[in-house]
Amino acid sequence: MEIAWQSSTPRSNISWRRVSLAVLLALAITIAVPPLRRAVALLASKAVLVALSPFAPDIRGFHDLPAPTRIVAADGTPLASLGGAPRRTVRLEQLPKDVSQAVLAAEDADFYHHSGVDPEGVFRALVNNARGDHLQGGSTITQQLAKLNYTGGRRTAFRKLRELLYAVRLEQRYTKGELLERYLNQVYFGDNAYGLAAASETFFGVAPDRLSPAQAATLAGKIEAPEGLDPRRHPERVRARRNQVLRNMAKHGWLTRVELLRARAQPLGVLPETPTGARDRARAAHFVALASREAASLDALGATAEARRNRLFTGGLTVFTTLDVKAFDAAALAAGASLPDTADPDAAIVSVVPGDGAIRVLYGGRDPNRAFDVASQGRRQPGSSFKPFVYLAALRAGIDPRTRLDASSPKTVACNGAPWTVRNFEGEGRGPTTIDDAMVHSVNAVYAQLMAEVGPQSVARMAERLGIEPDEVKDGHCAMALGGLRRGVRPIEQAAAFATFAAHGVYAEPYAVARITDRHHHFVYEHALETHDRISATEAGVLTGALERVVLEGTGRAAAIGRPVAGKTGTTENYGNAWFIGYVPQLATAVWVGYPEGDVPMRHVHGIAVTGGSFPARIFRDYMRQALAGTPVEPLTTASPDALSLRPFTPTTWPSRPRVESPPSSPPLPTASSFPTTSTKPTRATTTTQVVPTTTTTSAPATAVSAA
Repeated sequence: MEIAWQSSTPRSNISWRRVSLAVLLALAITIAVPPLRRAVALLASKAVLVALSPFAPDIRGFHDLPAPTRIVAADGTPLASLGGAPRRTVRLEQLPKDVSQAVLAAEDADFYHHSGVDPEGVFRALVNNARGDHLQGGSTITQQLAKLNYTGGRRTAFRKLRELLYAVRLEQRYTKGELLERYLNQVYFGDNAYGLAAASETFFGVAPDRLSPAQAATLAGKIEAPEGLDPRRHPERVRARRNQVLRNMAKHGWLTRVELLRARAQPLGVLPETPTGARDRARAAHFVALASREAASLDALGATAEARRNRLFTGGLTVFTTLDVKAFDAAALAAGASLPDTADPDAAIVSVVPGDGAIRVLYGGRDPNRAFDVASQGRRQPGSSFKPFVYLAALRAGIDPRTRLDASSPKTVACNGAPWTVRNFEGEGRGPTTIDDAMVHSVNAVYAQLMAEVGPQSVARMAERLGIEPDEVKDGHCAMALGGLRRGVRPIEQAAAFATFAAHGVYAEPYAVARITDRHHHFVYEHALETHDRISATEAGVLTGALERVVLEGTGRAAAIGRPVAGKTGTTENYGNAWFIGYVPQLATAVWVGYPEGDVPMRHVHGIAVTGGSFPARIFRDYMRQALAGTPVEPLTTASPDALSLRPFTPTTWPSRPRVESPPSSPPLPTASSFPTTSTKPTRATTTTQVVPTTTTTSAPATAVSAA
């Protein structure tokens, strides 16, 4: 609800002089007359009100009571409510005096005597801040209302002055009772409890008019630090703060000595925390959490994190998201059908629209109560699903993917000036293999040689261009060729990167919030499409041709969906993570299978070891068939390497290990001029090779990864 305030008249200089003089005069009087400080301060507050009145800004919208925010899917289907159920409000005249007096004792004991600004409080805050004590605002309840509704929480001198001006206008427009009632209905008490009614129910299970003085003091004391003063986690700290509020109530004559002693002797008596599983859960809970985090980061909702959070949870907004509800249900169904047992590994599924970035599906696992979801937050080693980044770095370096390289195993190469040894599937040996074929069948030995040629930094730069977080690849090392990263990648990053291949090289940042409207249906925010050309359309087309063959004849055959599709499998060492990331022109999807708690071996899941070509590919197939139902079948855009200026290369092996020569009967490495023209549509091979995970030995400080 923040409303910009500007001085727009030639009188602005005079205005600021009057404001400054009024504030300085009030502070001077407060300092100069210690015996009469309180009375003089209140008179000075009246003077400030008079001096600032001509410059007070507009406060339209204040009559709108706080309301929860609705989060809805792309088609308007309700998903969740932020800030609790529709807000129950309290009426000041219906509350026991102890309740409102406890809040006044904790926050602003002189509320009914000043004019919205307390010069003594401002002076006290200035002195404490000058001494190096923690930053204090000296804010009255009226100033806090101004901050909550208009200025936000950024602690600057200009914001403080704007806060004073808004407070003046509120004091002019509303009675003290109306302001206090609004404060009680809006202020945050912690544990997602906005307003006194929600706080009373959350912490004590009673209506606000049944709160005891001790309970009222407990809640009032929490206002200054709603999360820090959590009675369930820090009972002693909360008890001390409660007793401080009770003493202040007695100091102002609001409690007798007997009532004070009785209240201080009472236990806190707060209700135990509601078990997570018993709380109302949003549909697509992990997606809702992602959309909430995204909305809370938007400047359109406020200048500070505090202001944005407050508006998001109390502003009565409607957040329209990108979620496709039917596709989400299909994702959950596909994951549950393949991994039905609670002891099974879990799955994460993310779908992104190529060229746009809209997140159509984010499925974070079978347990919606788990706060952490692998889909948007989990970092997992990608295995061979990282090989497309090496492939693209090689294209950028001018290397033709039809170059034949020796694929025998183990293979030792000179990478980053040191020997690096990798192995194919259980030491499986192969003859000369093209880079394209090594992608199709996920041959480690070939990609080790490719990494040695282009260098880890080139691969790291390519991955970063395609949306992989820089910290994951900044210290590029050789094992990246096979998916060995610092911590790993998130499924949402993989989906967005592969969406770039489908979008002819155009990268779009994934997003979950399409637009936001206020309670009057006025637009507050609308997502602006922002795209970046990361690779050329030809490079994307050449890679797509290879990845289409992965599904037609390689490790990803189980991902076939009855229409043109491209993708890549990935499996890490010890079968700890398994991936399939694939795409059609309209949708890119990443599927991860594993255990959310970490890399737990999946060697015996329903009778098999889990590889990228098993459960992830099957989940992808079952889900995409449903998600794309009714979507027109479109061909993938592929390209021939002949459209690029490419060359073959001859790799070098580590000097201490003799290079394995091709058998005499094998064809020689081709030259650039001898490459045949490649069709833009791959042909199905007459024979297929079943590839299962391999182990890799590496000197790089990263998790070893497998080939599938």
